[in-house]
Amino acid sequence: MRPWEVALRKFLKPWKEKDFVEAALLTGSYALGLQTPRSDVDVYIILSDDVDWRKRGNVVIDGVLIEYFANPVRQIKRYFEKEFASYSRSTARIIAMGKVLFDKTGMTEDLKAEAFEYLRKSFGRPNETWVELSKYFLWDALDSLKDAGERSDPSFGYLYYMALSRALEVYSKFLGVEMPPTSKVYRLFSDEAFRKAYLFPDFPDNEFVNLFLRAMREVRTENAEALVSHVLGKMGGFSIDGWKLRTRV
Repeated sequence: MRPWEVALRKFLKPWKEKDFVEAALLTGSYALGLQTPRSDVDVYIILSDDVDWRKRGNVVIDGVLIEYFANPVRQIKRYFEKEFASYSRSTARIIAMGKVLFDKTGMTEDLKAEAFEYLRKSFGRPNETWVELSKYFLWDALDSLKDAGERSDPSFGYLYYMALSRALEVYSKFLGVEMPPTSKVYRLFSDEAFRKAYLFPDFPDNEFVNLFLRAMREVRTENAEALVSHVLGKMGGFSIDGWKLRTRV
C-alpha cells in the first residue's frame, strides 16, 4: 500500500467501528488520481440520521494530511438543496464522484443517484433587477481597475483578479451554469480531461473561455476590459450615461 493509503486506513478504523457511521467516501483529487504533492486526502463520512451533529476537520497521520467531513444523510440532502438554490452543486459533486471506502447498509447507491440528479438539474435564470445591477457592478469593477492602472496603484493586481472573478461569477449565473471553483477554474477551462473528471460540463460560451484564459495568462487592463465588455454585450449591453434602475421599496 502507498503511504497515503496506509494513513487513510488508520484514519478510517475508529470511524468504521462506530454504530452511527453508515459509510465513507474518498473524494477530491485522490479519488480521481489527479493528486499533486500538496494535495490532501479528502474523506466524506456519512452518519446515521439519528446523529444530531456534523463535523469537519483535518488531521496529519504519518505525514499525510487528511481533511474530513462528517454529516448525517439528511444534512447532506439539505446541502444538495441549499447549494443548488445558490447556483452551486458542490456537495452533490463530492458525493457523485466519491469512491466508496466502506458502506455498511448499501445506502451510498441511493445517495449517489440523488447527487447525479442534482448535477443534471438546470438552474433558473436571474431576474431583470439582478441583471441590471450586475452589469453596473461589472462596469464599476472595470472602471476601478482602469483608475488603479493609470495611477500605478499597488492595488491594481488585486482589482484585476477581482474583476475577472466578478465577470465569471456574473456571467455564469446569467447563463444558468455553475461557477467553477477558484482553485480549479484555469484547469477546468483549459484541460478537457480534468473537466470531465470533476463532472463539469463545457462552459456554454467558448469565446468567453478564451478571453478569460488570455486574461489570466497576460495581466493587462486591455484583456480584462475585453472580457468584461464581452459579458456586458451578451447581457444586453451597458452604457453608464443615463443608467438608472427603479425598484419598489
